[in-house]
Amino acid sequence: MGIKQSMAAANPRRGEKGDFRKISVTLPPMIYERLVLESTRRKIAGEPNQLLSSLLREALTLHVDGLER
Repeated sequence: MGIKQSMAAANPRRGEKGDFRKISVTLPPMIYERLVLESTRRKIAGEPNQLLSSLLREALTLHVDGLER
C-alpha cells in the first residue's frame, strides 16, 4: 500500500470509522505542542485532516509502514 493509500485509510470520511478502535494516549508536552502547531498550520492553509486525532493516525501509519520495510 502506498503512502497516499495509507493516509486515506488512516483518515476516512466522516461516518466511516465504525470498525476503528478507540485508545487513549498520554503525550509529552513537546509532542502535544508540535501536534497543535501542525493542526493550526493546516487550518490556516485550508488543508484537510486538521484534528489532533487525524494527525496522530497519520503519524502512526507512517511509522508502522516504515517498520514493514
